[in-house]
Amino acid sequence: MDIPAAKNYILDTARLLVPAARVLFYEVNDRLQPYGHISSATNEHWGGLYRKFVALDPYHPRCFAKMNRNVFGTAPGYGPDLENADYVEGFRKVLGIRYKAEMFLRDAEGGIRAGLRYARLEGEREFTTEEMARLSRMQPLFANLWCTALVHNKEEQILSGLTEREREVLDLLLSGYPNQDISRLLSIALPTVKNHVKAILAKTGYANRAELLAALYRAGHVLRAPH
Repeated sequence: MDIPAAKNYILDTARLLVPAARVLFYEVNDRLQPYGHISSATNEHWGGLYRKFVALDPYHPRCFAKMNRNVFGTAPGYGPDLENADYVEGFRKVLGIRYKAEMFLRDAEGGIRAGLRYARLEGEREFTTEEMARLSRMQPLFANLWCTALVHNKEEQILSGLTEREREVLDLLLSGYPNQDISRLLSIALPTVKNHVKAILAKTGYANRAELLAALYRAGHVLRAPH
């Protein structure tokens, strides 16, 4: 599943899992900054206003980077205990947000890679203990789905600039074939194989075959066993 499909699937499933007036999915970069938001409700004012108060957001990923918990909210026992008054008055109340819940999606190393934000408005009820528990149960599944999509996206980024012939050479190269065998299997001259290998390394930005192999292995690239 690619990145856009994963985002939409997680958002749609999250909305069914725990209904709310607004459900927001966002990615998180290496500096713990949210980006790439998609929402269940179109509200340009929300996005513009949030940028003014992002530094005061008590549910910002940077506040939870070193914690083991992944689900938070305004429900009793789910903290944070205190929200900045300016944030409450200038952001939440202006948008009519009464109750919130947040889910963080972490990678295998514990880094926050994405998040889900739920908002219930005035007139809606607080998130129940069962709903928060439901979010906690689904969090590992969403995290696995999202991180798998990131891995596949990384592989595509590595390979996207290669020609079809270079991909053929790379496939054989990563499967353990030496240049001489690649030359024979593809019916091309040995110097041509060497030129393809140089081009592959130059385009992908890796210094040697070992580095490229390691990167593609981490990205989940499936290697063929040599014949």
